[in-house]
Amino acid sequence: MRDLCTLNQKQLDALRELGNIGCGNAATALAQFLNRRISMSVPNAQILPFSKVAELAGGPEERVMGIYLRVLGKIKGSFLLLMPERTTIRMLKILIPTSTVEIPLKINDFERSCLCEMGNILAGSFLNALSAIVNVPMFNSIPSLAFDMAGALIDSVILGMGDVGDHVLMVETMFTDNQENLKMHIFLLPDPVSLELILSAIGVN
Repeated sequence: MRDLCTLNQKQLDALRELGNIGCGNAATALAQFLNRRISMSVPNAQILPFSKVAELAGGPEERVMGIYLRVLGKIKGSFLLLMPERTTIRMLKILIPTSTVEIPLKINDFERSCLCEMGNILAGSFLNALSAIVNVPMFNSIPSLAFDMAGALIDSVILGMGDVGDHVLMVETMFTDNQENLKMHIFLLPDPVSLELILSAIGVN
């Protein structure tokens, strides 16, 4: 079985395009969820080793919010959404205008629930776009949310993934709500069997 680091250029390009399409679908869903116009920068999709993930999130000691979900169905794997504290605060103040959260983040149960629902919607719309392209059903588990330094959070996610290779598909994008940039990173890691199914479905196996 292959993992992401063993793919050829054609296969990598195809997966990057899947990531871009998934991100576009997620932007549309986010706009509907927030009930406001959301524009999106051109996504930057890369295949990169886990060792580089924390660097792209601002460095291992950068405090971030992480929402983690399992990808379920015929396609299996992991989905991780990382957002800087400032983006998280902006999201909360859009969702809950009365919210008084500031850095360092301390959120109540209702705020946590709203963020989890946002993560659930983003993950679901991202995976729905991929599912339509590869014509294979996939859905996500209930999200789990954590605030931590990027390095520690990513290490804990990797431990929970098991032996599925050491590379991940990352899509970096910037959403804008006409007032502030909302930066986030989306990471998708299909297991080796699922990776083969995806490559076969898009004709680059």
